[in-house]
Amino acid sequence: MADFDERQPASAAAGEALRELRARAERRRLVTQSPPPETPAEMQRLVQELQVHQIELEMQYEELLLAQAEAEASRVQYLDLYEFAPVGYCTLDATGTLRQLNLRTAQLLGLVRQQLQGRRLALFVELRQRAEFAGFLNRVLTADPTDSTRHAITLALVRPDGRPLELRLEATCAHDAATNQPLARLALLDVTEQQQATRALAESEQRLRQALDAAAMGVVSWDFATDQWQADARAQAIWGLPYAAAPRPADVVAAHLHPADQARFRQLAAPAAAPPAGVEVELRRPDAQRPDRYVSLTGHVLAPEPAHPQGRLLGLVRDRTLHHRTAQELSYKTQLLERILGHLPVLLGRLDAEGRYRELVGAGLRRLHLADNELVGQSIFDCFPSINEHSRRLLAGESINFMGSTDLNGERMYYQTYGFFDAERNEVIMFALDVTEREQQRTETTRLQLRQQQLVLSAILTTQEEERRRIAEALHNGVGQLLYATRLHLTQLPDSETLRAGQQLLQEAIRATRNISFELTPRILEDFGLPTALRELADRVPVSLLHLDLRLQGLEDGTEPLPPPVQMAAYRIVQELLSNVMKHAQARQVTLAVTRQQQQLCIHITDDGVGFVPAPTPASGGIGLAGIRNRVELLGGTLAISSQPGQGTTISIALLLPPDPDSAAS
Repeated sequence: MADFDERQPASAAAGEALRELRARAERRRLVTQSPPPETPAEMQRLVQELQVHQIELEMQYEELLLAQAEAEASRVQYLDLYEFAPVGYCTLDATGTLRQLNLRTAQLLGLVRQQLQGRRLALFVELRQRAEFAGFLNRVLTADPTDSTRHAITLALVRPDGRPLELRLEATCAHDAATNQPLARLALLDVTEQQQATRALAESEQRLRQALDAAAMGVVSWDFATDQWQADARAQAIWGLPYAAAPRPADVVAAHLHPADQARFRQLAAPAAAPPAGVEVELRRPDAQRPDRYVSLTGHVLAPEPAHPQGRLLGLVRDRTLHHRTAQELSYKTQLLERILGHLPVLLGRLDAEGRYRELVGAGLRRLHLADNELVGQSIFDCFPSINEHSRRLLAGESINFMGSTDLNGERMYYQTYGFFDAERNEVIMFALDVTEREQQRTETTRLQLRQQQLVLSAILTTQEEERRRIAEALHNGVGQLLYATRLHLTQLPDSETLRAGQQLLQEAIRATRNISFELTPRILEDFGLPTALRELADRVPVSLLHLDLRLQGLEDGTEPLPPPVQMAAYRIVQELLSNVMKHAQARQVTLAVTRQQQQLCIHITDDGVGFVPAPTPASGGIGLAGIRNRVELLGGTLAISSQPGQGTTISIALLLPPDPDSAAS
């Protein structure tokens, strides 16, 4: 009983239970039957001792039951705190093998507990961090067990299902009671969302910084309660302040502004008691070396809060000097353009995607008797149909430079035009310069040059005709008369074979001289006109060599005779054409048509000869086609050649006729 009394209960509840048991044992012993009085004393002592031991055993049994209840309660508490904890717990041995783990650890690693026990935790760590994890585990296992310092590391793990997992591991060192080997007790915290949010925040801050760097902006904060101005390095540089990490008084900041803008800057702190408001202001900053610089401050006045009892201004600072100077330059150029449009013969037009005018201004409209924007809303296709093709190309997206023209009261107007399609504004931009006077002068110059060339060529041809006439007269009156006289003289000599042969040769010489004289100066043309001369020319073509079909139309129907220069040119052209056919074409059939039509004379010749490949325009001053081309150009006509080897040749000529013969003759 003394031993029992000396026992200390394991807990207050257990002590109370033991006291209750002891009282029950005493009551039970008192009511227990005592052996008869005659029982020997030794027997009575043994019985009493046995009763005490029985009571003691009963009390020990009760104590065991209480201990079992406490153990069960502790086990339930352990299960609640360890197994079902929201944090993963596990124990690793010296090789990093999972010896023990709770349910949360199994859930984090994505496998059941039976599959994880006995596996190395490093197998779940990403390859790039396994060396780092090994170093961490080595530090934990070699740490002093009495040191309560926790070791921590954040790792990226790979789950079997591929879902990303990032864990923060906190570990302490312990020892195995059985083997005395070091163990690592780990707490595993899932920080996947936290890490993702941290990275997203870092990326957002980086993008913000990059955006601020790209936009050349700085961040500022102005606390109205302390009147302190805090700015980053870029904002201070833009403001012209030396860099300082600490805030500076707002008066110091204001002192770097133009005196006229300092009051406006200080007024930004006035609405501190008012609701939050936006701020956007442009201030000047003096620069001793150059014109004033411009600084823009854009931000928001925030409402008072505990950290800033009078509110604060949070904003962005940007150097607007280049923008301001660009705006000034643009304004100057705009004014310059307006003066150009208002005083020079130019115009500016804008068309929508349908070709309707959005704007049409400029002094170049005055020649067209139009006011600025008078044609707004109207279609360019209706207003200026002569440039419809160019307008379509512009609306299709091309950039073109062209000479546009239009008629007004019988007068031709010319505009040198450049246009392009602005895809951003979905419109056509056109600039036009009135070059009517220049084009008229150029046309007049070209006409005078052509007239001069025609006069020179006419003089040459006239000289040629006069020289031909002189030679023809010399042949007829000189050589021809001598030949006739010689023939008459020979008739006075006695007849002989030699004489007859000589007379025959002399007759051929007389005929050749007469033909040469006729070709040099066709008297028949001067005496009987072009139709008769052309027929005579056709009759001289040997039928044995060439079959010629001559067709004349509009030359003998009582119409006014053609001017002499035109008749001579037409005769010489036909003469040269027939000569070329007989010399080069090897043709058997030729059709020659000469037709008079209103204000032009048309010559059309076709042969069935060998043909040729037409060469580029021959140089002036030659013979053959070059001579023909010269005569055609002299009369302002046109010449077209169509020919291919083996398919014959067709030549078409049109000679312009003057309104009346007198003008042509002059």
